[in-house]
Amino acid sequence: MSETVTGGAPASPAADAGKETEAAGTGASGKGTAKKSKLKLVIGALVGLLLVVGGITVVEKDKLFRNAGQKAHNVLHPPILLGIPTIVSNLDSGDGHAVYVKLTAKVEIEGATDEASLQNTIPEIQDIFQTYLHETRPQDIRGNGIYRLREAIIRRLRTDLAPLQVTNVYFVELLIQ
Repeated sequence: MSETVTGGAPASPAADAGKETEAAGTGASGKGTAKKSKLKLVIGALVGLLLVVGGITVVEKDKLFRNAGQKAHNVLHPPILLGIPTIVSNLDSGDGHAVYVKLTAKVEIEGATDEASLQNTIPEIQDIFQTYLHETRPQDIRGNGIYRLREAIIRRLRTDLAPLQVTNVYFVELLIQ
């Protein structure tokens, strides 16, 4: 026989049996409800994940197709390495002392069908090199200056040869007297 904590009268055995039956019934249906709610939560999470992935795919679809189109264009029209004849230029020494630079370069250009179509741009490219070199001091080229020289020339070539895309400049020979 069980007694309550407060010290009341002992409970009847018939009442205890009824409570156990109610608890057993509630426990079984409670487990089923918990399983259904977990299943609904998992399904909801999967649907949400599918919606997010689908949304990202729709947004990025244009980028994916553009990259594929760019790769196909590069295969059909590879970049052209245009050789620039040797340039001899004097640098801005500031003190009247002549300092010469000898430069041979190759320019990588995209957007042209063949090298023959770029032959008329060689004088313009040489002028860009000459103009920049006349403005440059000898100490500007030493050390990391060659990298800055390359970047400045690429920037100028991109603006002056606008429909064409200048992707790189390679220095084949660079001598400073």
